[in-house]
Amino acid sequence: MIQTTRQQFLARVTDNLPICREHFRLTLRLDWFPPTDPGQFLQVACRSNDFSEVVDPEYDWDPSRPPTLHGDELQGPLAMLRRPFSLAGRRDGDAFAELDLIQRVVGMGTSWLSNLQIGSEVSIIGPLGNRFRLPNEGETAILVGGGVGIPPMLYLASRLAGKKAVAFCGALTRDLLPLTVTADAPEPDAQRIDPLYNIDEFARHGVPAVITTDDGSYGYRGFVTQALESYLDRYFFSPGRQSHIKPVIYTCGPEGMMKRVAEIAMTRGVECQVAVERAMACGMGTCQSCCIKVAKPDPAVAPMPGQDWCWRLACTDGPVFLASQLRW
Repeated sequence: MIQTTRQQFLARVTDNLPICREHFRLTLRLDWFPPTDPGQFLQVACRSNDFSEVVDPEYDWDPSRPPTLHGDELQGPLAMLRRPFSLAGRRDGDAFAELDLIQRVVGMGTSWLSNLQIGSEVSIIGPLGNRFRLPNEGETAILVGGGVGIPPMLYLASRLAGKKAVAFCGALTRDLLPLTVTADAPEPDAQRIDPLYNIDEFARHGVPAVITTDDGSYGYRGFVTQALESYLDRYFFSPGRQSHIKPVIYTCGPEGMMKRVAEIAMTRGVECQVAVERAMACGMGTCQSCCIKVAKPDPAVAPMPGQDWCWRLACTDGPVFLASQLRW
């Protein structure tokens, strides 16, 4: 019987490549990994797995001198807690599974990951969280990713073969775009929102993309939410262009961006699935650190009777929520 529940695994690094400034694509190989879907994530230990045996030695200490510190935890900065990473891709062979993670170096944990060499071992727990609902027949998938929220859009694109889809990805500037550009974009133009097959990670799955940069160094000059809004109004909601094809939006990225994407979707009656970002210590509902406010269908029922909202956990109830459920 195939096991599908989360487990702890020791994975081996097969690639750790810089893909743009401060960003790395880490590929992990295992003999087997449970089935996964876009939207799910892993908890990754960002430290060595070489833990020495715990002992209680006795030391002679001269009170007039500082004590000698023993153990990695005391001798220098160390990432004690695991870090959550969305799956950016997956490949399966006859006797292996390869998982892709994309991370930006922002602290000691991600710095440690960026320095891993091929053959290094990494402890992971997963798969964790729920998943995106894939589009039905008659729906066009609109993928909206910003910064380190782009990776789950890549995994989602790999599952959209034969379906209508367009990707929107935004970054501050071109050298912070964690994607492979295969052709020059037209000159920056706030009016140009034509999807192009110039991003390898999307084009290989038949998904055209609109790339935006805040400074106009590549693609559309402006926010990814501005390009999204213009695209929806031009191709789905302009007079005379009403279509039987319905858009459904998937988004992940900075919270301000996702909140605006949700507003754009809800004012147009479009379903929007949001993969929320939260700091997580465990990823399994134990620590209760990743609370997020959501709506309740019936304010009279528990939890918190009398309130029209309650707390849920991003790790076990999410990370994917409908935009209509969230109370930002």
